[in-house]
Amino acid sequence: MVSKVIVKGEITEYDGEEITIKARFDNPYLLERREIEDVEIRLNDGRTISNKQRRKIFALVSDIGEYVSRIKNRAEYTEMLRELKLLYVIDAADNELVRRMLTINYCTLCDIDVFSLSDCDMTTAREFIDWMIEKCIRFRIPCNDSLLDLCEDIGRYMYLCVATRICCICGGKADIHEVEKVGMGGNRQQMHHAGQSVQPLCRLHHMEEEQLGQMAFNNKYHLQSIKLDKELCKMIGWKY
Repeated sequence: MVSKVIVKGEITEYDGEEITIKARFDNPYLLERREIEDVEIRLNDGRTISNKQRRKIFALVSDIGEYVSRIKNRAEYTEMLRELKLLYVIDAADNELVRRMLTINYCTLCDIDVFSLSDCDMTTAREFIDWMIEKCIRFRIPCNDSLLDLCEDIGRYMYLCVATRICCICGGKADIHEVEKVGMGGNRQQMHHAGQSVQPLCRLHHMEEEQLGQMAFNNKYHLQSIKLDKELCKMIGWKY
């Protein structure tokens, strides 16, 4: 039984909404007899992983491995270790082993072939980096470098930080800083916040923003805000 077949092709037309792909396929059994209609498309922009991306991956792997190696009572961290597929790793200080296990885990979840850091494409590297960052945020894994500097998709990162109330700069406990005020003197529980621009900041960085001003603060940390949607409002307990 065939579970997945990789077919490579080329884009022949794109009108801004719909994409047409030309590909050679010589297995009529799958398409005709099994009546397969849905396909998954992965776009490859032709660029290979950058040295900067490799450094980010090595840094995150090192942080995760160091954290796991310091765990004394593994029973308390079973959920984290099981989800990262590191439950049975004896030597978590072996960064190459940790990287290989995390890579296999990620590829299994995404249903893609295991890739190599020597020649994988930029998109795969970017998504792998952001996946590891999500795990570091979820399981409160301390990192030597700011996740703001390590993340590839800052919008995705900001969303996670708001959802978990983590300071996007230092990783500390955050309040939700309102970049766009919805009104002075009103009751937040009665206001609608969907579409409002915010940033998750700890008290110290919130104070710094007030001293510098929003634009200077954003420029200093190469920061942007994120607009609240219905799901985020529900997560932080704000009316949407």
